[in-house]
Amino acid sequence: MLLTAVKHKGGHLRSHGISYIRVAMLGTSIGTLRTFLRRPLGRRLIVVVAIIIAIVVLFRIVAPFLISSSLVRDRMERAVEAWTGHDVTIGGTPDIRFWPEPRITLPDVTIRETDDANSRLLGSVRRVSASFDLLETLIGRPVFKNFHLSDPHVFVQRMPDGHLNWSDSGLLSQAVQKARPSGGQQALDTRLDVPIGAIRVRGGTLDVLNQADGRSFKVTGIDGDIAWHSLADPIHMTASARFGTQPITLDFSSPEPLLLLAGRDGRASAAMQSSLFEAKFDGLANLATHGFLSGDASLSTGDFPRLAKWTGAQFPGMSELKAISLQARVLTSDGALRFENLSFDIDGVEGTGIVDLVTPAGRPPRLTGTLALQNVNFLPVIQTAAPLLMEDTAEAKALRNRLELDLRLSVKKATLGPFEIDEVALGLMNTQDQSRLDILDGDFAGGRLTGRFASIKEGANGGLAVRMALHSVDFASIIQQLSLQGPLPAARGSAELDVDIARPLTAEAWRNAKGSIHFTAGAGTISGLNLGTMRQLAAKSAYFSLSQASDGTLGFSGIDLNAALANGSADIRSSTITGTNDTIALAGVVPYLNNSLALSATVQPMAADGTTPASGRPPETYFIGGSWPNPVIWPISRPAQPAGQD
Repeated sequence: MLLTAVKHKGGHLRSHGISYIRVAMLGTSIGTLRTFLRRPLGRRLIVVVAIIIAIVVLFRIVAPFLISSSLVRDRMERAVEAWTGHDVTIGGTPDIRFWPEPRITLPDVTIRETDDANSRLLGSVRRVSASFDLLETLIGRPVFKNFHLSDPHVFVQRMPDGHLNWSDSGLLSQAVQKARPSGGQQALDTRLDVPIGAIRVRGGTLDVLNQADGRSFKVTGIDGDIAWHSLADPIHMTASARFGTQPITLDFSSPEPLLLLAGRDGRASAAMQSSLFEAKFDGLANLATHGFLSGDASLSTGDFPRLAKWTGAQFPGMSELKAISLQARVLTSDGALRFENLSFDIDGVEGTGIVDLVTPAGRPPRLTGTLALQNVNFLPVIQTAAPLLMEDTAEAKALRNRLELDLRLSVKKATLGPFEIDEVALGLMNTQDQSRLDILDGDFAGGRLTGRFASIKEGANGGLAVRMALHSVDFASIIQQLSLQGPLPAARGSAELDVDIARPLTAEAWRNAKGSIHFTAGAGTISGLNLGTMRQLAAKSAYFSLSQASDGTLGFSGIDLNAALANGSADIRSSTITGTNDTIALAGVVPYLNNSLALSATVQPMAADGTTPASGRPPETYFIGGSWPNPVIWPISRPAQPAGQD
């Protein structure tokens, strides 16, 4: 019956037969799937992995036949032009490989401002390669990432208005302009957030020219790796290069690279190192015209003169510095650079403080602040700094005209030759009109020390004014530390020295210094001077040496001396030594440059009250000449009678 029905309605036979076959095939497939699913998990996983590998391998094999190399080249060329915003020319034949990943390599890439062959050259790369996605390429929209650049040479010019010749067009420029801060990160429109991946640079060269002043510099041998997943993501870069003659390494990272490129505030961390120095920074930065830094910074070098020469930031006197290290919290704003929490070590001199570097319009940079130092040897500092601040040489003028100073220094312990000065307060000032070092206060030899060294406008070349004052110091310890010979006063006293020295500050200028000295002392003694023995020798000898009367000690209640200084000599205008029984008045000239002297000494015996001359005992007069510490004494008026030893 079924057969008859089929023959009678043939058309329905074919239709029902096909439906039957489909049902039968579906039943078979379901049965096969049920059988596969009933297999152990490990076998199922192996089968799945094998299928995936087969598909990938098959896709890689047929990809060269499905993808047009001319399309990839054209899109790669367009991509580079889109990134740079300038004309790109490929000089050689591109190479496309699909294993182990799809990658295109473009040789001899040249970037110019326009498609005119005579336009300005912005850069060239011997070989550029990038990876691309096969699926995106199959639909005609390849996306490139993970760039490798071999021997790139980039020319950057900073225009007089501050912008760069690379910064006015291109995809990167658009992203830079549209990026915005967002909670310590950067935010970017998804339409501009294109993938980048890894950028590898080998054998790169960077030429930078500042058109405003004509200065330029070159960085060569750049080998680096940049990890930048996409434009909106953080960036991390490690690189090595050669700047001038010095190889350097750089490690840089920032969660806000687009903000930095836009000249806005962005967080950054950087470490730069070479055989000359090591520098680090971590904080907020701004790469605009005037720059901005706010964060923790450090710098250390073992050869500061070489570092200064390498950077081109040389100042007179730097040759005396060697090892320097400093750490600070750096802040910049409105043309000022502040170093807070500053700690430093300069050739073993340690200190802390706060310093501001201000750059006012129309004037040299100005360094101000307060520093606290631990131990300082002032002798080499003075030998280096004093000529630079005070002399009239071209080198000294260059320093004074390049940098103004207004610093306050406190030193816990200072060494000056054989002397120690404790708790010293100093003021250092330098302007185009005057240089000055003020010793505001210091504990010295049991008393106080104050003074000033200042340049003065006097005469054709100007000069140096020296003002020193010792207050209630122990002159016995000073004499001992200086190892001075001869009968000198051991007492607590004070001294004031005022001298002017003509420039240039040569040895002859110091010898010809003009000024005055005033010395006063309280009760004390002069060892190696016996007035009684001197009177005995004067009564029987026409002359004798001072050493012949050195068998005793002269006690005194006070000394007051005034002298004028000029041409290497001290002209003693008045000098009184008030002894226990006598008053000694000195006058004359002391040519201190050759340790000679020519003095007259008047010894006046005093009454018991110590204020009036003793009756019946006229004053005695002596001439003292020759060389210190053992001059010759000539009695001018002899004592009336031999006197006993005082």
